Formats: sequence, C-alpha cells, structure tokens
Amino acid sequence: MYTNKDLLRLFFPALTEQFLSTAIGVVNTMMVSGLGAFAVSAVGIVDSINFVVMNLFVAVSTGATVTIAQHLGASNREDASKTASQAITAVLIMSIIAGLGLYIFGNQIINFLFGDAEKIVKTAARTYMICSAISYPILGLFDVCTGILRASNNFRAAMYAVVASNLVNFLVGALFIFVFDFGVLGAGIGLICARLTGTIIVAYSICKSHHLDVLRSSFKIKYKILKPVLYIGLPAGIDSLVFNGGKLLVQAIVASLGTAALAANSIAGSINSLLNIPGNAMTIVAVTVVGHYAGAGLKEELNKIMKKLMVYAMLLLGAVSLIFFPFVHHFLKLYSPAPDVASLALNITYLTLICIPVFWPAAFLLPSCLRSTRDVIFVTIVSIMSMWIVRVFGGYMLVRYTGLGLMGIWIAWCFDWVTRGIPFLERVAAKRYEKYLPKTNSEPSS
Repeated sequence: MYTNKDLLRLFFPALTEQFLSTAIGVVNTMMVSGLGAFAVSAVGIVDSINFVVMNLFVAVSTGATVTIAQHLGASNREDASKTASQAITAVLIMSIIAGLGLYIFGNQIINFLFGDAEKIVKTAARTYMICSAISYPILGLFDVCTGILRASNNFRAAMYAVVASNLVNFLVGALFIFVFDFGVLGAGIGLICARLTGTIIVAYSICKSHHLDVLRSSFKIKYKILKPVLYIGLPAGIDSLVFNGGKLLVQAIVASLGTAALAANSIAGSINSLLNIPGNAMTIVAVTVVGHYAGAGLKEELNKIMKKLMVYAMLLLGAVSLIFFPFVHHFLKLYSPAPDVASLALNITYLTLICIPVFWPAAFLLPSCLRSTRDVIFVTIVSIMSMWIVRVFGGYMLVRYTGLGLMGIWIAWCFDWVTRGIPFLERVAAKRYEKYLPKTNSEPSS
C-alpha cells in the first residue's frame, strides 16, 4: 500500500511538525533561562507534571488515530467519521476535567512532589502551572484533531498548525517576558496563545476534509463506537500514566539533588527531545501506516513495513547523533547555563547521543506499531515493568549508593530503553501480534 515515496511524503510533514512542536518547549526554556536557574527549574517541574496529565487524553487520541486508520484501510468512511466525532467529545471532556483538577490542586501537587525545591522555584512553577491548566482543553482538542488528520493521511495540516503555533509562541512569549517583564507568566501566556492558534487551524482542516464527514456525525457519546478506541487508548493511557508518573518520581529525586541538578536535567531533557524528533516523527507515521495495513488485513506486508520503519528510525537517529555530537558544547550555550549546570548537562547529552540510535527505536517505535495492530496488553505490561524496575528503582539505587548523582538517573534511563526494546523485537519477529488484528471481509469470523 505504501511505497518509500509515500513514506517520505508522510514523514517530512511529521518531522517538521515534531521539530516545531518540540521547539515550543525548547524556546520557552531558552527564553526563561535568562531569568535564572529557578525559572528553568520551574518550567521543567511543570512540564514533567503536564506529561503525566496530558498523556491521558493523548492516549485516547492515539486510540482514535489507530481505529480511524483501520476503518479507512478497510474503506469504511462512515465508521471512521463516527469514530472521529466521538473521540473529539471524549477528549474534550477529559481535558476540561484535567485542567480543572490541576488548577484546583496545583499547589498540593507541587508541594507533595517537589517539597525539597526552593520556594522561588515552587512559586514560579505554580504560575506556569495555571497557564498550562487553562490550555488543557485547547491542547486536548488539538491532539485529537491532529490524530484524526493523520489517520486520513493529512499530515500537512498539522504541520501548518504547528508552524503558526511556534510563531505565535515566540512573538507573544518574547513580548510578555522581555518587554512587559512578566517573567514565567509571559511564557505561559505565549503557550496558551500558541495552542489556541494551532487548534483553530486543525479544527478548520477537519471541517474541510474530503476523507471524513465529522460534522454530520453525532457528538453524543456512544460506547459502541468508542469501544475500539478505548480498547487501544486506555491501555496506552495507563502505560503513559505509569510511565510519566515514574518520570515524575524521578524528577522528584532530581529535585533532592539541588537546583543545579534540576536545571541541568531540564536542559538535558530539552536537548534529548530535540534529538528524538526523527524517531518521534517516524513513530507518528508508523501509527497511521500500520493501522491502514492492519485494517486491510495485509499480514505479510504489515510485518515488512514494521521492520522497515525500525531500520529507518535507527538510521535517522544515527545521522542526527553524528551531526550533533561535535556541536553539543556550543548548543548548550543557548541555554545560558551556569558552569556547574553546563557540565552536568553536557555529560548527560553525550550519553544519550550514543544510546538513542541503537536502543530508542525498539523501545518506542515498535510498541507504537504493536498498538496499531491492537496488541496493547503486552506492550503495556512490558512498559510498566521496565519503567518502574529499571528507570525508577534502578535510578534511585544509582543515586543513593553509587554517588553518580544526576548521571545515575540518566544511566538508568538509557538502560530502560534496552530492557523494554528486547521483548518488543521478539514480539515482532515472531509475529505474535497477528492474533489481535481486526477481522477483514476476507477472513472468517470466529
């Protein structure tokens, strides 16, 4: 179904989108870095909380993307449209509830998880958290709309939306941070305006879509239609919740190491997100492509495309690491770090540059492929076990008993990629996912 030319046609808009989506967070980190290490730490704290909460409705969006792609792969436009409208309603409800919860209980969450952080850090974090909570419904709608567009092979609309979002984020953020002197609040205002801009663009694109007829479908929740979305989305949501909850606990461990470690961790995480952009873009493409193959019942081609996507991701990430390696030290200067912060961030970045091309694709691209075949339970179990045993417990032990400090956290982080990637490689090689594939018209029903 998909030639190499088709994959490239989908990949480049996804790559651009991921680069610019990541750039929003990176630009915010860079802009507030001039305010001091406390501001960088505050944004890093809130972002770690955001990843936990937002992945709940992002998971439903993923379930919708897979289900819609499978319907379209089976040439079932009507069910694809119904699924899209239901997913929009479900994610909007969830994101509103999440935003209200974060707004009401933000102080308690910060004090519980980051009680050891300095008062100035926690105060700035609360300000940025309020802005994030306000933007949740907007972001939830953006995520589900982009997922719907990707399922119908429209990657360009999401790319255009992110381009506009970045421009708004930079201009509004810079205006309120540097001109009006709003500090961290200025970054938050820029974030809200950016997300609103992107959401308007993708929502308009869905209304004009030729592949789906969402506006004529009912937005009233119907469990029968949402069931396949939730079957894929809920395990993915649990996986994301536990995964990012574990990252949040790791962040709490980092907070106990001091403000310098927090700032270095935020900067290293920001750089790491940039390095992962090609892999994330390939993962986005994989969800749609594998979903279409699964919906069409093309088993042999399905196995081949998963292996091909895995190899492409390794090559892309390897190329990025080789190109970036000589310039890490210069790139760090963009964050204006103190000498002790720069040294920590530099060593961590060198470690991830070595590990990402080899271990990341099997750990994160392959589980996305497996979820697109509806093989979700195995993926969730492996991810949860690896996260908590290796990354959380292993990181804690390395910090407490080896004296490695922040580097111990990141060594456990990289080893987690290994322990989760091996089972996924075996799963794909043995084709154990095939029993979860949706039935096609050519197959007898059980």
